[in-house]
Amino acid sequence: MAKSKVHNVGNLLSQSLGQEIEVLSEDTRVLTAPGEHYGSVMLALNVKIKRKDSGKEQNLQLVAKLIPANEMLRIAFDVPVTFKKEVFAYKETIPALVALQKEFGVPEERLQDKLFPKCYGARLSVDENKNIVDEDAVLIFENLKVQGFITEDRLKGFDLSAARIILKDLAQFHAVPIALKLLKPEIFQKKLVPALVHNKGLEQLPPEVGLAFHNSIMDGARDVLELKPYLKAIQKIVDYGAATPWVNRTAPNEPWATMCHADFWVSNTMVQKNENDTTVRNKIVDLQLMRYWSCCCDLVFFLFTSVINSVLDVHYEDLIRLYHQSLIDTLETFHVDLSPFSWDNFLKELDEVAPTELYHVLVMLKPICTERGKVQHTSEEFQDSDWSRKDLLGPHHRKKLRDTVLAIHKRGWLQA
Repeated sequence: MAKSKVHNVGNLLSQSLGQEIEVLSEDTRVLTAPGEHYGSVMLALNVKIKRKDSGKEQNLQLVAKLIPANEMLRIAFDVPVTFKKEVFAYKETIPALVALQKEFGVPEERLQDKLFPKCYGARLSVDENKNIVDEDAVLIFENLKVQGFITEDRLKGFDLSAARIILKDLAQFHAVPIALKLLKPEIFQKKLVPALVHNKGLEQLPPEVGLAFHNSIMDGARDVLELKPYLKAIQKIVDYGAATPWVNRTAPNEPWATMCHADFWVSNTMVQKNENDTTVRNKIVDLQLMRYWSCCCDLVFFLFTSVINSVLDVHYEDLIRLYHQSLIDTLETFHVDLSPFSWDNFLKELDEVAPTELYHVLVMLKPICTERGKVQHTSEEFQDSDWSRKDLLGPHHRKKLRDTVLAIHKRGWLQA
């Protein structure tokens, strides 16, 4: 069963609150729903603490992120590598980026740590001398849901107001690491690269699971009449993805290489809306799959997996211009040479990188579009059939696949 308690909460919280605290009470409940989240176990963690110096009591509403309880999921997400990457990101990488921003006088509200939920503590093990992920590995965050943040419906996607807010944040997410790379390469190597190392993935699972993801693309495309003219081109995308895993790809083009999220879709960013249902704030979550890659990979993946297709069809040009201008505005803060990052150079990079990201987009439509209620097992009871069964996909997948392929074709990225 999934763990329902976090050991030594006080020691974790002392990382951000100071040493002089006492935990008076704590309670947890599992947040992970069947079919919605696999890479970790998420617990709502409510803690009552007392500050020893003042005697002041405080209630903290938090979220604890633990490693998956199921061994197959630990393998699929390469937990010994990915959890270590995320812990490093919060403890070392983000503070290094904030330090650079403070050096250049960036206002408090624009600091890099504001892009993410506040991290109250993180560890690989209760044994501080160990450098390996064990059963007590955990990250503790503020609970964004009690602040009004939501995870958007994966079967719907983001509207224009959300896409604009998120793309501005994504541009900052990419630009500050680029500035650190250009200005302080030794710090970049020490503080960022360990959070960007490559990790293994689905190729470690039983062959039928990998094939289910791989085959979902062509099986779905053959069921959609409008995609018949593009079947050969889609097959080329599928063949490229199968033959060219991440670890075998050439190094990214400079200067566009940066800290990429590598899994930036609907469920990995949370939004806050106002009374008019307009998105006003965003928080980026789940940093365990980050890698050193072209910023355009994250951009393409987000737009074509997570923005409502009708919105993307009308506003694509505006959205990529918004992203690029936000990237430039952030870089300008650090007085770096902006000429390599021109609009023309950006479009060239986008058109070169996008075709290499299409397999990632299309294969990800399988988990995004899995029909609700089809997966009954909790994450600790996970079975490979929860990913490989053909009945998991239905009308949502076929429509999203159709709209996405047609959008890709419109951009000129679908090669016959």
